[in-house]
Amino acid sequence: MIHKLHFPQLPLSQFVENIWLVQGFESGYRREKILPDGAIELIIDLDTQPKTIFEDESSGGFRTVKKAWISGERTRYIVIGAETNQSMVGVRFRPGGAYPFFRFPISELSESVTELDLIWGRLVEEIRDELREINSPDDRLLRLEAFLLRQVQRSLEPNRLITFAVHQLQHSPQFLAIRDLASMIGITQKHLISQFEKVVGLRPKSFARVCKFQKVVNLVEQQNPIEWSAIALDCGYYDQAHFIKEFQSFSGLNPSTYLTQRGDYVNFIPIA
Repeated sequence: MIHKLHFPQLPLSQFVENIWLVQGFESGYRREKILPDGAIELIIDLDTQPKTIFEDESSGGFRTVKKAWISGERTRYIVIGAETNQSMVGVRFRPGGAYPFFRFPISELSESVTELDLIWGRLVEEIRDELREINSPDDRLLRLEAFLLRQVQRSLEPNRLITFAVHQLQHSPQFLAIRDLASMIGITQKHLISQFEKVVGLRPKSFARVCKFQKVVNLVEQQNPIEWSAIALDCGYYDQAHFIKEFQSFSGLNPSTYLTQRGDYVNFIPIA
C-alpha cells in the first residue's frame, strides 16, 4: 500500500490540513466505522467500483457513491464498505476551511456525504480523468492542489472571528459556554452561532462536543494503561455518566468496548 501526505503552502495551508493519497489499500474486513473528527473531507476515487455507505453496522440498507464526493461535518459515525485495492486522493480541510471553495453555507453539507458532481458538474470528471492518467503519486497530489486553487469562490483571507472561535473551542481545557465565547469576541451569541454554522458546518456547541470527543480518542492512543476517570476529567466531562453517554453518542460504543474494537488507524474501527 502507498500512503502519502502533501502539505500545501500559503495561502491554501490556512484552509487545508493536508492533501492525501492512498493506493492499493487492502483492509481484511468488510466494513469500517469512521468516527466524527471535526473535519470535512473531499475524496476523488480513482477506481471504477462505486463505494458503499451503510445505514449502520449490521444493516443491509445502503447507498453508493462514485467518482468523487465530499463528507461534511458530522456528529455521528458513518459505516462504509471496506473494498479491497482502493485507490483514492483527497483533501482534508481545516475546520471552516472548506467554506471558500463553495458558493453556499457549508452547513448544507453537514451530516451527509454528497457526490461532488452535483456541485462542481463536469469539472469533477475532468480532474478525475487527469489524475488517473498521472502515474506519480507526488504529481497527483500537486495536480489536485492546483485544481483546488482554481475552485476558490471567496477570498482566501481567513475569517478571524471564526478562526479565533475554533481555536478556543479546540483548546479550552474545560467546557466553554458559547455566550462567554461570544462575549470574548465582542458579538452576540446569536450572531456567533449563525456565522459559525455557515462557515464551519456545525453549531459551536456541537463542534465543541466533537473536539472533546477527539481529545479523548487521542489521549487513549497515548496512554497505557487507560485511566478513564482521569481522561474524562482532563477532557472536561463533569461526571463519568456524561462522559460515557457522549462517547457512545459519537462512536456507538462504550469506552471499554472501543478499546477492544479500535483498529490500526485513529477514528477508523474495523467491522468484521
